[in-house]
Amino acid sequence: MKLDNKSNNNTFQILILWILVLVSAVSVVFVNHLCRQKYSELSYLESSASKLETNYGRLILEFSAWGSMHRVELLASENHQMVIPKHDEIVIIDSNREGSY
Repeated sequence: MKLDNKSNNNTFQILILWILVLVSAVSVVFVNHLCRQKYSELSYLESSASKLETNYGRLILEFSAWGSMHRVELLASENHQMVIPKHDEIVIIDSNREGSY
């Protein structure tokens, strides 16, 4: 009877170990799947970030072109009949001077 009880105990321990090995194997496969899935997501997000950075650079260049001094002067002269003042038309005001103007 003792031998049979010890044999059942060994069989139970082996069964538990096999179950743990299977759970471990399934866990490894699942974690590997999650790792690949997250890496794929990371690659997609890095690609999107690169495209956004490229578009941002283009936008900055476009803003620079729209706000260039040459363009502002051209629009001011064409649309508002503004002109660049001649040297003798420029008046310099000293902001440090006391008194009323």
